[in-house]
Amino acid sequence: MNTKDSLRERVYSKRKNLSEKERLEAEDSLLSVWDSVKDSYKADKIALYWSVNGEIPTNSLISFFLKNGSECFLPVISDDKEDKLLEFSFYEEESSLTKNRLGIPEPSNSKFVDLTEIDIVFLPCVCFDSRGNRIGMGGGFYDRTLSKLPDKRNNQLIILAYDFQEVESCLPEIHDVKANACLTPTNFFKFKD
Repeated sequence: MNTKDSLRERVYSKRKNLSEKERLEAEDSLLSVWDSVKDSYKADKIALYWSVNGEIPTNSLISFFLKNGSECFLPVISDDKEDKLLEFSFYEEESSLTKNRLGIPEPSNSKFVDLTEIDIVFLPCVCFDSRGNRIGMGGGFYDRTLSKLPDKRNNQLIILAYDFQEVESCLPEIHDVKANACLTPTNFFKFKD
C-alpha cells in the first residue's frame, strides 16, 4: 500500500539519481513545452524556485521570463520556524543568493511581493497526480502559504516535474492545495477544478 512517505521516498530516490545530462535535457524540453502554451497565460509577475536535490532545473525558465520582461520572485522561508510560510522576494540575474536553514538558495534582498499579485506560481514537487495534487518534501511550506490565497484567485499554480514523477494518486488531504496545471518535459496538463 502506498503512503505519502513511501511515494515520496520512491520518486525522490529516482529523481536524485538522474544524471546531469538527463536533467539538462529535461530542462531544455520543459522550456520548449512552455513556449508552446505560454500565450495562454499572463506572465507579468512570476514565482519560481531555485532547483535543489534533483528537482527539474528552473534556470532556463527563470532566464526566459527575465528576458521577456517578467518580474521574477523566488521563495524565502519565514524566520519563524513554527510559521512554515514562504514570502516571495524579487529576483534578477544580478541578485545574490544565500542558502537558508534548509540549504536552499534564496534572494538576499527583501523586496517582497504580495502573493495575490503573482500571475503564476511554479511549484516544485516530488510527485503529482492527474487531478492537480502534489507531494512536496513534507515541510508543508507551499500548502500553508498558498492556503492564504482567496478561493476566487487569479493566480495560476503550475507544477514543474519530470514525466516519471506522475503517480496514480498523491493521497490528498484536506490541507493540500491543488494546482491548475503541470508542466513536464513532454506535456502540459491542465487540471479540472
